[in-house]
Amino acid sequence: MQNLKAGLLTKGVKVSVIIPCYNTGEYLEEAIQSVFQSSFQDFEIIVVNDGSTEEATLSVLSSIDYPFTRLIHQENGGLASARNFGVGMSSGDFLFFLDSDNRVRKGYFEKALEVFEANPNVGVVYSKPVFFGESTVPRFESRVFNFEDLLAGNYIDACAFVRREAFEAIGGFDESRELKISEDWEFWIRLAQTSWVFHFLDEELFDYRIRKDSMIGEQDQKKIETTLYYIGKKHGIVFHRHYRRYFKFVKSIESQPFTLFLKIIYYKYILRKSILD
Repeated sequence: MQNLKAGLLTKGVKVSVIIPCYNTGEYLEEAIQSVFQSSFQDFEIIVVNDGSTEEATLSVLSSIDYPFTRLIHQENGGLASARNFGVGMSSGDFLFFLDSDNRVRKGYFEKALEVFEANPNVGVVYSKPVFFGESTVPRFESRVFNFEDLLAGNYIDACAFVRREAFEAIGGFDESRELKISEDWEFWIRLAQTSWVFHFLDEELFDYRIRKDSMIGEQDQKKIETTLYYIGKKHGIVFHRHYRRYFKFVKSIESQPFTLFLKIIYYKYILRKSILD
């Protein structure tokens, strides 16, 4: 069931903002309002009610009344499913994924689109977060894209811009129920194996809320293990190919440290490239 609220949706908009919501109604309007605070206005907002059950959230959802904002409903399917559903109901050339408890800062839209328009090979634009809420202790540190670093662990939050063509090229987010968490990490791993380029904006352009009920605890250890097992099954050959050379590199250091040191210097200052390339 779809519910069109507050005015007509723009067809052929530049950016579609996808906001999944599952029992987080107390933060939802703050997220939506942060989008409207931007000077960039060529967007639509798709709020996906992912089978919320809390009365407070349902009340907020039913009262949403913003221009160019659509509320759609689905049975609970998880973040990946909600995002895919939202994208399927959107029309923007570029997709922006905003969690319902986070906020986008001024300038993110304009700076991301400037990058996309300057380079048609860029498929993803992401930035640094500002942590707030129950704790301000950083959960991850966003940085310039490197595939080996990504395989070691995710440092790109889902609060990023993705070119629709790139999203569709890999079929969107994996909706497997074995992927309990880190569905965005798995998405980045697949996209990074294509020719699409990742671009890092070295600025704090969105607010990442830390909540008590989102903290990883002992009860979530099984989710972590299930997720890692699933990603290992799906992308094991990729991990093997990339980390095999690091293993060989470490062994070389152990057996011939001085010879390898000279070789590193030669590669870095003469050939001007990494010895691992």
